[in-house]
Amino acid sequence: MYFSMENIELIKKNLTDYDYQFLTNLQRYIDTELIFFGSIKRCDFFIGKSDIDIAIITDNVESVKKKLQNYLNIGKSKIKKSIQRIQNSQNLIYGYKINYDDLANNLYLEIIIYDEQYKSYVMENIEKTTNLPIYISIIYIILKFLSYNLMILPLDALKYCKNAILNSYLKGSLSKNLITVKI
Repeated sequence: MYFSMENIELIKKNLTDYDYQFLTNLQRYIDTELIFFGSIKRCDFFIGKSDIDIAIITDNVESVKKKLQNYLNIGKSKIKKSIQRIQNSQNLIYGYKINYDDLANNLYLEIIIYDEQYKSYVMENIEKTTNLPIYISIIYIILKFLSYNLMILPLDALKYCKNAILNSYLKGSLSKNLITVKI
């Protein structure tokens, strides 16, 4: 299968050499394009602190899940089923979520795997959550600085604040439409 390395090249400036090699090798190993979104593509990414959000859209979800398990050296219990309701619709989107932490190399990944049939909705959602107004990015930078650099804002509080801001910006669609369960 042919896929572009363009997505990785666009974020290379925000990656350590280790991160770049790890992600490049991961993409080659699973033979599927990694779609980066969130802070890695905005100005509020903190190298070695922020997680890297990745979407994988594939026509063979089970194969990609198994390849990820092998490459990341994780058990099945680390993969959670994700169910999201399409805004203004009763339709559901199913996916799988993996949180991967490599503490030794300060690499934190949040990977979501979707079936190809959901591509248009997923790409629309990625666009919304990546291209935020500058005032939200500035608030995120301040919150992350307080958490990562000054260590006066606990990580749980940082996550809560970021989700509350994003949820407010998306007019509640984040909290009303997403469920993640352990399988």
